Amino acid sequence: MHIVYFFTFGYSLDSWNSSGIIDREIKIFEKLVQKYNYKFTLVTYGGIEDKRYSIGKNIKVVPIYTLISKSENNFINIYKSFFLSRKLKKELGSFDLIKQNQLMGSWVSILLKISSRKTLYTRTGYDMFLFSIKERKSVLKKMLYYLLTQFTLLFSNLYSVTSNSDFEFVRKSFIVGRSKLILRPNWVVSIGNDKFNERYVNRILTVGRLHAQKNYSDLIKSLEGSSLILDVVGDGEELLKLKSLAERLNVNVNFLGIVKNSDLLEMYPKYKFFVSTSLFEGNPKAILEAMSAGCIVIARDISNNSELITTNINGILYDDKKVVLKNLLKNLDEKAGHKNISNNAVNYIKDNNSIEKLLRNLQEDFDKLTTAN
Repeated sequence: MHIVYFFTFGYSLDSWNSSGIIDREIKIFEKLVQKYNYKFTLVTYGGIEDKRYSIGKNIKVVPIYTLISKSENNFINIYKSFFLSRKLKKELGSFDLIKQNQLMGSWVSILLKISSRKTLYTRTGYDMFLFSIKERKSVLKKMLYYLLTQFTLLFSNLYSVTSNSDFEFVRKSFIVGRSKLILRPNWVVSIGNDKFNERYVNRILTVGRLHAQKNYSDLIKSLEGSSLILDVVGDGEELLKLKSLAERLNVNVNFLGIVKNSDLLEMYPKYKFFVSTSLFEGNPKAILEAMSAGCIVIARDISNNSELITTNINGILYDDKKVVLKNLLKNLDEKAGHKNISNNAVNYIKDNNSIEKLLRNLQEDFDKLTTAN
């Protein structure tokens, strides 16, 4: 089976590499090739540099900006992308299925579906329309994201989301056939929780973009007057603001920047506690990875987190109106049963978010779609 996989608009192997996630993201293709002998063509929004990456057998890379010229103006790039279908068909040859990663760029997959008469499988990690509401985007942007979601739902043969919350939101907010909408949580590598009692006792870890959504300012404020050290993995537009806040409040924060995912997987098992203060999420990979490593995750009580965590069973949820994060962080070592919480977190991820489970689900999805076609 030959599957054409479209990257999110604007993303490439080069940008995956710069973000430190290329090894993690490529792993699923390598596993599918190895286990089911699939063939993949990865259509990226890169240039010739994307062809220089060493990818496994049966995985071809087609960078879009080797087929058309790239403009400095993103609106021009979007306009050009509507006319890619003919060039892509010539480059791709015979194939069986189109898979689109995220909504941005889905119009390219839809146009190829129409011209090739192949089935389309769209995968979303979060709901763009819902995020635009929570981020208080302009009315125009909200409307565009809504229309893009609805059109993609109409043209997709399968449309997957990563959380129950997103499943219910899509079902209630859009016109979509029940059999078309499916739940496929994110996968993470199983790490385990050996030597839990030897982990850092005075350091906590957090991972994610330095963006307002992640609400790091709340976390830093909660550590004022504490002797705990906060290690932050990630980069973004709020870096200088957060550094200034940490200095002003005399909070010990290490901003570690972008860390390769393979190195990050070795970091998690050194920490007993992982904290997420995000205001909203999809199916957060950082939380899943931390749980897989046996970290005790302390996270805001939002719908997507509460699907994953049950307080004092496999993690700790807090609500700003009821349980103040500052008090939780002050009393970390006074909590009994930490090892049990750690064990339960590891087992939860093994049962629900293993790569083996996703491989089986994808194989069933692909077979269903190609048989129907």
